[in-house]
Amino acid sequence: MKNLILLLSVFALALTSCSNDDDNSSSQDLLIGTWNYSRSFEDGVEITLSDCEKQETQVFNADGTFSITFYDDFDGPCVEDLTFTGTWSNTGNSVYSVTIFGETFSQLIEFDGNTYSVTTIDDVDGTVYVEVYVRN
Repeated sequence: MKNLILLLSVFALALTSCSNDDDNSSSQDLLIGTWNYSRSFEDGVEITLSDCEKQETQVFNADGTFSITFYDDFDGPCVEDLTFTGTWSNTGNSVYSVTIFGETFSQLIEFDGNTYSVTTIDDVDGTVYVEVYVRN
């Protein structure tokens, strides 16, 4: 179940495809940088994350590439589990598009100081997941 939730965070940027809108590219995008998994909510109830899960690192580069590294303790020491890479772009109005595994997805990202959050609604059962990341 932990890996499902973590995988959902990869696809948290995925709900609907959007076309590229013009935006102000003269300043650095808020998403650029290194982010750590901080908090998770399922239907408004906070899910307790292990210290190992909180090591998840997302790196968004200015060149439009990103990597996400997941960690798991598998009932033992915390180790790197999976790393995904892809490309990203800001399509305007806080909507970001990512391409991973040959598929392009878009999602609204809400920034608040040194955090960002992504809300995903499960298409099957309507469960609302909110993932929160803090700038490293």
